[in-house]
Amino acid sequence: LAGGGVPRDCLSLFLEALGPVMAEGARIGKDDIRQLSFSNFQKKIEDLKRDSQTGEQDYLLKGIYVIRQFCLDSKTSVFFVSDRVIQELERARELLFRLIDYRIIHSVGSALTHKSHSGSYQGFMIDIGCYAHMRKLDNKMTEIDLSAKDAKEQMRSVPILSEEALQKLWRAAPTQVTAQQLAVDIS
Repeated sequence: LAGGGVPRDCLSLFLEALGPVMAEGARIGKDDIRQLSFSNFQKKIEDLKRDSQTGEQDYLLKGIYVIRQFCLDSKTSVFFVSDRVIQELERARELLFRLIDYRIIHSVGSALTHKSHSGSYQGFMIDIGCYAHMRKLDNKMTEIDLSAKDAKEQMRSVPILSEEALQKLWRAAPTQVTAQQLAVDIS
């Protein structure tokens, strides 16, 4: 979950966690991984700032802020976006796929259906580093374990990031989002 299904990220987290454990003879725990996930999230933000074009940075950082806020408000790490929104709104499509490129969000499926809404959806998971600072997740965030047998069924009930919700959050977000605003501790 912390690696977002990206083998390179999983291996990096494991190797980072292994060093202190070997030195102390302890075990790797959830808190260790969450701390490393948060650190990796901050590195991804720095990579984004370094690698993206200057005019694109503000847009991407604001997009991270908006999607992260949607997930925190919805109390879930997985969300759907309708295929219609992805096909018709070039800026939304561009944002989602750029954030996938930077491993801020991860694709968890396509051509998915929702229990309460008609249509076809693409599923996304926000990187655990976006909320890893929340020490206790009880009643704060629902994580879906994608390796669980019933993961697809659980995903059929996730919130939908609609065009209206995206626009509303976008208008409410700060004009320029800083990396520090993305690292706010809301525990």
